[in-house]
Amino acid sequence: MQPKVALIYAKSQALREQAAALFAQDGVATGNGARDEIIPPLGIAILAAGLLERGYEVKIYDDSIEDMDTLRAAMEWADVVGISTLTPNARRARELGLIAKTEIGRFVIMGGPHPTTNPEFFLGAGAADICVQGEGDLTLPEILESYKDRSKWPEILGMTYVGDDGQLVRNPRRPLIKKMDDVPYPAYHLYDMPKFLRLMINPSVNLITSRGCPYACTFCDAEMTPRQYRAMSPTKVVDLIEHLLKTYNPPQFMFFDDLFTIQKKRVKAICEEIIRRGLFFEWSCESRLDTMDFELLRWMKKAGCVKIYYGLESGSPDVLVSVKKGLTTEKILAAAKLNREVGMTFKYFLMYGFPQEQEKDHRMTEWIVEQTRPDQIHLSILQPIPGTEIYEQLKPMLLKDMAEVDFHYWHGTESFKHPVFTFQQLHADRERLLKIHAKTTRSLKNRLLRKLERLSAMIRNPELISDWFEVRRRRKTYQARVRSSEWSYAFEREKRDKVALQVPEVKVD
Repeated sequence: MQPKVALIYAKSQALREQAAALFAQDGVATGNGARDEIIPPLGIAILAAGLLERGYEVKIYDDSIEDMDTLRAAMEWADVVGISTLTPNARRARELGLIAKTEIGRFVIMGGPHPTTNPEFFLGAGAADICVQGEGDLTLPEILESYKDRSKWPEILGMTYVGDDGQLVRNPRRPLIKKMDDVPYPAYHLYDMPKFLRLMINPSVNLITSRGCPYACTFCDAEMTPRQYRAMSPTKVVDLIEHLLKTYNPPQFMFFDDLFTIQKKRVKAICEEIIRRGLFFEWSCESRLDTMDFELLRWMKKAGCVKIYYGLESGSPDVLVSVKKGLTTEKILAAAKLNREVGMTFKYFLMYGFPQEQEKDHRMTEWIVEQTRPDQIHLSILQPIPGTEIYEQLKPMLLKDMAEVDFHYWHGTESFKHPVFTFQQLHADRERLLKIHAKTTRSLKNRLLRKLERLSAMIRNPELISDWFEVRRRRKTYQARVRSSEWSYAFEREKRDKVALQVPEVKVD
């Protein structure tokens, strides 16, 4: 008889409370305290879909929105409890694992980035029976087939457990899945999707259409998918989009691929297929500046892309070299100009706190922001994640085990002693950059300059004029669809409860 399986995405409750408390304080720059967007975790939804195909009874839960009574009831219902966790949520995952294993007596499987790099954190505490290493699509079903028969455990690739002698047994890693088209769509239907959409700042459905990233940034955890990029075919991507539009009718989609635009032909083919099928929706994605060109941006804009999030990290050439980002000042300036000319809204993800940073590097980042004028920026303080190159560099400076720190990638938490800056100085420079950006983008001169750049690009490239009319036509159809749906309030941002949603704002002195 197959076991019943409950899959839970762990979320630090302390961080939820901290974000709400910071946001409620008058005078606090809420960009620091704003919560991360509420989105359904797709990792466990994809695993659940694979289990459903194999005939398992499975339920999935997001600790970000569920209460403890609900999670306890899920653990009591299940025979096996799977918990997925990032490093910031490792303590919460350990807590949930101990409840499921020691209090309720369930078999517990941990998965995700932290169990991959630090399985001893959970196994040593008795919070898990097995930790999955890397992708769990094929490993989890194998474990479920043999979880009661320890004699078969040494044969299962991609897992770590405590052997009969009390020592950790690390089985060889399982090869990565090569064909993303073989991976089932996430089991969205196991979530209360309307509930998620109502909790979002921008109601949307998230997608993952590829895995991995070929770049070698020192701060990025690549242990889950070691630098190997694999992507879903354009047809399968648009089939999924069409299904989600018919099922949930969301206003927007967010592509949560690590690097959506690395294969330009694939992205262009996706855009062409969206237009060919007459699908009307807005979407956003994450990218690198040096993967973009004029033609790709045109197609993305025509197909409904309204915002691109670029992982810039720093405007300093020295820092970019030290973290192996592979970007140059020239590439940054050129790509940002392309985005402005095509009329694409774009946002930078930036970080302060790299170990090599000096005061001059912060000034260079300020200069880049002033010169390139992104629509939005988000600046976080570096958090060294186990399994990364930068974590090894900062080990002597760590204040404690990163898994024991209540931190968030987006929230300011002192986890190490920087060799140059105090924690307070990093935050002061952070606030300074936020205000520089706000002044730059809100100035009448730069707003007019943005329009002139767009007009000049249209004169040089007349195809942009026909694109403009096409985008306006498609947007009218999109707006009509959303205004007639239960998500019509997405267009009434001023009426929404910004405090409850914790929407960040920056006040310029």
